[in-house]
Amino acid sequence: MSTKPSLRRSATINLVGSILPILITLATTPIYLHHIGAARYGVLAIVWMVQGYFGFLDLGLSQATSNRIAQLDDAPHSERQAVVWTALILNAALGVAGGIVLFALMHTLLTFFDIGEALSAELLPALPYVACLVALSNLISVFNGALVGRERFGALNALQLVVAIIYQLAPLGVAFVFGPNLRYLVFGTVGAGVVALVLTAVVVWRVFPLSFANGPRRDLVRPLFSYGAWISLTRLATPVLETADRLLIGHALGPQAVTYYQVPFNLAQRVRLFPFVIIRTLFPRLSSLDAASAAALSFAAIRGLAAALTPMIVFGIFFMHPFLSLWLGREFASRATSVGEAILVGIWINSLTMIAATHLQATGKPGIVARLQTYEILPFLALLWWMLQHFGVQGAALAWSARCLVDGLLVFRAARLDTRPIRMLAVPAVIVAAAYVGTLLFAPLTWPSIAMWFGMTGVALAWSAHAEPRARVRAVELFASIRNYTRRSAQS
Repeated sequence: MSTKPSLRRSATINLVGSILPILITLATTPIYLHHIGAARYGVLAIVWMVQGYFGFLDLGLSQATSNRIAQLDDAPHSERQAVVWTALILNAALGVAGGIVLFALMHTLLTFFDIGEALSAELLPALPYVACLVALSNLISVFNGALVGRERFGALNALQLVVAIIYQLAPLGVAFVFGPNLRYLVFGTVGAGVVALVLTAVVVWRVFPLSFANGPRRDLVRPLFSYGAWISLTRLATPVLETADRLLIGHALGPQAVTYYQVPFNLAQRVRLFPFVIIRTLFPRLSSLDAASAAALSFAAIRGLAAALTPMIVFGIFFMHPFLSLWLGREFASRATSVGEAILVGIWINSLTMIAATHLQATGKPGIVARLQTYEILPFLALLWWMLQHFGVQGAALAWSARCLVDGLLVFRAARLDTRPIRMLAVPAVIVAAAYVGTLLFAPLTWPSIAMWFGMTGVALAWSAHAEPRARVRAVELFASIRNYTRRSAQS
């Protein structure tokens, strides 16, 4: 068995690797807007979005590759190489098919988005190249899946940082040289994709490592497809559950109401960076463990995430109104605060559910997660529509959080991690619920509200310290070292 990297180290690497690309995007977006204009940047963003959505045509093979490789930790390396080569050939074929479908649909999509005749004329000559992006993306995703399966997160995140820089700078560089024409911007994006694929292949070749000695095997096609199909169904259901609220709000209440919903939603969902980092780190490790060890690790992760998130969510529920007031003004805050507060409750539930869902997927039960999410779509849409009609955008936020609650109960029951997670989460659930009720009872920034804000945050911190005593010890040591450093600085 190969030596496994520390989960804490892997999680730290994944956290840094998740934040840095966001900072790169924040730095380059103003340059794009200044040089190519908001209209062309919007069309380029649509191209990236459509290409990303058509990535579902990999049928979950990248995650299936990670799962299979992690399970083969004790097997000869030739077995893992065969998995990668098989997945590469399958995903290349699916990428070509997806590119053809995308090319056939692009004219219809351009009509739907109504980008105007001038921009359409710029983009039309580049449509075949847009279709090529699907195949490039599919191949890169398999290589990334291979690195995830081997838990080579250091190499993977360093690689993805370089790739993010290339994807952001290549179209911009082409625009500076040849002008801000959409055709050239797409050419730059495709060129970045080719360079990214070559770099990724080189890294996997050396780090995985990969060779031509062991090629694809027909007997691996069925298990990869059977696992990946459920992952693909989940990826299709998740966007519906995540974006249906905004579509229905726009239809029922108009675009302005979408703004009052979207802004606090985007603000609240930033918290999900932490569970995303954890599940990315845990997935290959859970895939390689026996049932009892995987359940114990998942339980520990749920407890640790609850201890970290509960104080943040409680503080954020009370902080939503003053932050929105300072950021966007009191009038906007008066309309959007209740949405953000309700969404934060759902985010807390959904974040913990992610670990239980990842446990199911990693231990060979991806179909349970896919079926549950598919079954939830119609009841959620019905509840969402009814709540919108009666309570407006706040009703939509409550419906979204209610769906998260039902989904969490179903997924935790299906994961069969015994009753410990449910019992352990009862106390923080009451704390989060009490904080939300407090925002309904007391006006923002009144003395009762401020007292409850700091009181409930203190209660949440006390529970977290009790749930994770090792974290408490590390926190005490950190504060002691800071205090000693401050004293020495003052004396000197």
